[in-house]
Amino acid sequence: MEELLESNLLRHFRIVRFLLGREWVTIGELAHTLRIPSRTIRQSIGEINQYINLAKIESSQKFGIRLTYDAQLNSFYIYASIYKQSAHFLIIENICIHRYATLAVLAEKLFISQSTLKRKIAVINQTLEEYGFWIDTKSVDMVGDERKIRFFYYCYLLEKYDVLDLVAPEQELRVIDELISEFFAQFPSLQSPERQVFSYLNKLRTMLFISFKRLKKGRRLASHDQIDEQYSLLLSEKLSKKIAVCYHIDCTKDVLHQLFFLFFNRRYAWSANDLQKKAEHDEAIAKVRRTLLAFFAKIEKSEQLVLINKDELLLLLYNATSYTWTSAKILHNPSEDFFVNLNHYHEGFARRIKKELVACLNREQLDIYLDDSVINQLLFMLVTAWKGLMDQLEASAPRVKAGIFFNTSFEHSQFLLNDISYHLKSRLDMTLITAKTITELRQQCQHVDMLITNLSMLPSPDCHIVSIQANLTPKDFENILSVYSEIVNANVTAS
Repeated sequence: MEELLESNLLRHFRIVRFLLGREWVTIGELAHTLRIPSRTIRQSIGEINQYINLAKIESSQKFGIRLTYDAQLNSFYIYASIYKQSAHFLIIENICIHRYATLAVLAEKLFISQSTLKRKIAVINQTLEEYGFWIDTKSVDMVGDERKIRFFYYCYLLEKYDVLDLVAPEQELRVIDELISEFFAQFPSLQSPERQVFSYLNKLRTMLFISFKRLKKGRRLASHDQIDEQYSLLLSEKLSKKIAVCYHIDCTKDVLHQLFFLFFNRRYAWSANDLQKKAEHDEAIAKVRRTLLAFFAKIEKSEQLVLINKDELLLLLYNATSYTWTSAKILHNPSEDFFVNLNHYHEGFARRIKKELVACLNREQLDIYLDDSVINQLLFMLVTAWKGLMDQLEASAPRVKAGIFFNTSFEHSQFLLNDISYHLKSRLDMTLITAKTITELRQQCQHVDMLITNLSMLPSPDCHIVSIQANLTPKDFENILSVYSEIVNANVTAS
């Protein structure tokens, strides 16, 4: 949904997204990749640097440009800074959190004319209508598919603010926390360790905050969304009064079902057994379950791995499809950062299972929302919740013959061999090259796939060369793994 940004900010977003995680790049390379004139990029760099504050796009006549920021920051800060510059998202946010009687009142709040506001809303709606909801200028509210509206605002608040505390007043946070506490007390099966951590509770708080705002405006989930009536939640009289004072809402059974629709909708499964029972009575649920199981079987066979906690993963991925009603990201899904910096061998694994997941989900006509952001979200859940995955990957990693030859001392060469073997013992079969001349070196290199050395200008031996520092740096390990991946991929292609 990056198209919701104004044209200049969309350009800023694409420049920043390209620079994140990279070292120096030339403006010419950036211009060619993004198809933006070099002159426009130079102008945009100045504009971006005016608002990213603690971060900066540095320029060098020799090297080009790069994005730098303090250790206390990460990519979230950069994307949040872009959000804060957008009048479009400011309009969307104000409509979510506050209630306005007329467009004139909202325009006054935003310090723009009513005609300008109407034009901006028209532009916003060109994108939103494709997703099944839009801004209605008469009610000054978001209308359309209520599930999608709530999920959109959920993604937006998490992407822009990360924590609800930066948005919600303290009084509302206290009420929401009391509500969560009473909810968990009545449904102890949800009190698992993974749900009693800040990240999960922050997401649940955010969803409840949005639901309260929508209910306060009289916006309810459609009847055909099918709330499961067998589940009921009884609140204490004290908490019910607090909710009435804070949100002017009576805590009826319907309201509580609407607040916790994530759990009370008919598709949500409370356990693997509950999922199996639901699948026996609902073919749409059965198809999703069968598809995920087929995907699991496929990757176990193709990757020669074992899904130790298969039932847990099945439930996790299935439930994610039951509450993902539209795109899982607007500008940036933080979960996708996980895959950006995977080492090369693990990157290949993630790429292969993503391809298989897409193939399996597209093979059937499933009643779920799918796009690349949702696929990445499901993949993140799978990889991070798969017990013992990293150990299995390391154990099954192809081994490459590597020799080490340093023009320093025998002791230093042995030290480096031990250091590299310690960190990469599952990837490299290390040996010390004992050549006394360059001619002997070339001969001995015929027996290894990779030579690790501090010599930069060696006459090309018959193997891959990685030149590293006298003391290994993270960049050196990255280079070794890059060459390792190149060798492994070449072997796979040849076979």
